[in-house]
Amino acid sequence: MHADIEQLADYTFSAVAEGYDAFLLRDLLHSSKQDILYIVSDGLSLERTAELLKNVAPDVEVLKFPAWDTVPYDRVSPNAGIVAERVAALGALTLNPNPKKKRIVVASIGAVIQKLPPSKIFRNSMREIRVGGKLDFNDFVHYAVVNGYNRVEQVMEPGEYAVRGDILDIFPVGTPEPLRIDLFDDEVEKIRTFDAFSQRTTGELKSYGFQVVGEVVLDNNTVKNFRAAYREAFGAAAQSDELYEAISASRKYMGMENWLPFFYEEPLPTLFDYLPRAKIVVGRNADAALAAKSESIADHYVSRLEALKVKNQGEADAYRPVAPELMFLAAKEFSAIVEKRRAVTLTGLNLPDGGGNKDSGVLPGRDFSAAKSVNAAQVYLDLLAYFSEYGKLKRIVCCYTPGSRERLFSLISDAKAETPYAGLDFTFAETWQQAFDKAAANRVAMTVLPLPHGFRGEGLCLVSEQDVLG
Repeated sequence: MHADIEQLADYTFSAVAEGYDAFLLRDLLHSSKQDILYIVSDGLSLERTAELLKNVAPDVEVLKFPAWDTVPYDRVSPNAGIVAERVAALGALTLNPNPKKKRIVVASIGAVIQKLPPSKIFRNSMREIRVGGKLDFNDFVHYAVVNGYNRVEQVMEPGEYAVRGDILDIFPVGTPEPLRIDLFDDEVEKIRTFDAFSQRTTGELKSYGFQVVGEVVLDNNTVKNFRAAYREAFGAAAQSDELYEAISASRKYMGMENWLPFFYEEPLPTLFDYLPRAKIVVGRNADAALAAKSESIADHYVSRLEALKVKNQGEADAYRPVAPELMFLAAKEFSAIVEKRRAVTLTGLNLPDGGGNKDSGVLPGRDFSAAKSVNAAQVYLDLLAYFSEYGKLKRIVCCYTPGSRERLFSLISDAKAETPYAGLDFTFAETWQQAFDKAAANRVAMTVLPLPHGFRGEGLCLVSEQDVLG
């Protein structure tokens, strides 16, 4: 579909088959002069869509922005890997607002309605080191601690650092591997990348630019802001809380991210503020996910307040929750922003064309695995008949792994022998473009692509591994 996003403001694309959204987004990106923010219903949809986009649109920069993997008002901190992905995305949006490549940010509804640290922390935390340059060891360790790095014995995850004599191991955000900085006195002798498990060197760098690794920066200003906001919100009695005492001493505290608004003087922005000119596309089932997430936030907040009434408020581990409006967008606020930004909406429902609705022209694929109830061979006979019927389309089988592709190829090859479909050739392709090019009149391409379900339309006839094996 040659869809011009500039002409589709406020439109709803209907009958969008599961998995087709990535292909539609690719076409929308080609017509867009701005970034696109694609809002999906959950983390699973985020991962799948981002991976599909990287395959079908390799010329596009895809940024993932997941939600925390914790419940609202939790006592624990979000996973370090998830925080690293979030920080890397926010850093890229702040420091490179006008990228040369087309760019799309894929975010879950939970990530979009949660408020974020101010963009200034990314601009203020930039620090570059170079081979041959000077580096004050103690000063850099202080920089790492202030900007969210944790000291460990051996670096394994983003946001960790370790000291070994004149060697500093550190795992920044936005890099697949940690760095090893070799110092000779106060001079940077080498910057090497290494494998976290084997500890073996994998490459060398001339320089590297560091930035904040977490969403909370513990410096003099943020500690001061936190202390004042906490006392104002909860009164003088709250000064004996473990959280308050830890932050007052500039120490990290498990789950402190749940009090994010208290660390910064200005009101917190949202992802919409980081993407002020981006085109907004709202994915399938996002409205239901928004309602469920909003209800969850309200329920957990009320639960915390009720628990606080029962608990002795003077106890050190009392949990005093931040007001929801400081931490999250309400559903009405989200909807108002989406309406103001004239978002494009995707739905799986079949709606008539016209009145702001546009049919995608794509049909869901078939579930061949249901034929197992007849016999196993029937699954592959039905698949072969399906491909034969749509010979004018680009027919491609999408498998999750190279191993499952080998297995499916073997099963199909055995099934088609001595059938009317014996002349149908199945061939491997290593990229989406290669699969598209190889798919021809008597040839079906098989590639590795995380497509949940197949679809038919736009000159394509795609079948997923799940459609065949169930």
